[in-house]
Amino acid sequence: MADTIIVTTCSANHLAQAKGLGDSLLQHNPGYKLIIGLVDKLAGRVTSDYCSPHELVEAHELNISEFSQMCEAYDVFELNCALKVFFAIHAFKKYKAEKVIFLDSDMLVFSSLHFVENELEKKSILLTPHILTPFKKDGKRPFEREMLKNGVFNGGFFAVKNNEEGNSFLNWWKERMIDQCYVNLKEGMFVDQKWLNLAPIFFSALGWLQHPGCNAAYWNLHERTISKKENQFYVNDEPLLFFHFSGYSIDLPHQISRHQDRVFMEDNTALKELFALYHQSLIENGHPEMRSFKCYYSKNNNFLKKLGLKR
Repeated sequence: MADTIIVTTCSANHLAQAKGLGDSLLQHNPGYKLIIGLVDKLAGRVTSDYCSPHELVEAHELNISEFSQMCEAYDVFELNCALKVFFAIHAFKKYKAEKVIFLDSDMLVFSSLHFVENELEKKSILLTPHILTPFKKDGKRPFEREMLKNGVFNGGFFAVKNNEEGNSFLNWWKERMIDQCYVNLKEGMFVDQKWLNLAPIFFSALGWLQHPGCNAAYWNLHERTISKKENQFYVNDEPLLFFHFSGYSIDLPHQISRHQDRVFMEDNTALKELFALYHQSLIENGHPEMRSFKCYYSKNNNFLKKLGLKR
């Protein structure tokens, strides 16, 4: 029986991100275990030991009864989002874990996650709001209305305790991920994330983290200042636990995210160093080569024909 399992998901073209996440996790949390939920098939494109010491589980291994229907209905982004909760449930079932922490693959861990574990002693479900304070009305992105459009909480992190409340939450979310994980803004849908708006109403055992070092990202840098003392990164003088590099591209290494124009890394040496470390991780783990991989479950995938495979 494991105490805490960390879970992430990605397709093969983001395996470098997942490997970097796992390595940073173990650097600061020795003894933890990462499960990489692969929403794809390796099909020999990466060596079997590439992800070591992290465990890689291909999506078809979960034996989801509705999986074929989900593959036909969703694009790759939607399918990745929909399967997060299934991989979390898998971690509970296989390892009888007491707690599961989900982290998006485009994150790095910079400190101990004991704070998150301790908060799970108080609440059975943990989320992180995108922002805790308003943006200035200055015409710069992101806007508050983008938080309304995409969801109050960021789906790149959640933590759940293996108890009645935690499992009720996962099962509620899972049922909706089978056929309601679309990007359809006209219908108020944004993959798995928008559903989390309802979760605090339905589940009294849910809490949200206000620690500035949890899920720091481009969308909350207006309220969070990155600094560094000796070898430790801080956010508003609290340790940086994990940073979410959403919207970053190795082709534009000096740009924080394609989704924002509010903060610039050139104005903060610690922030610039943080992104340089992420860039280095991507290069060292082979992202320039892997990013061209086509997902096995892509609706228009010539990769299947080359391999003589069927979906």
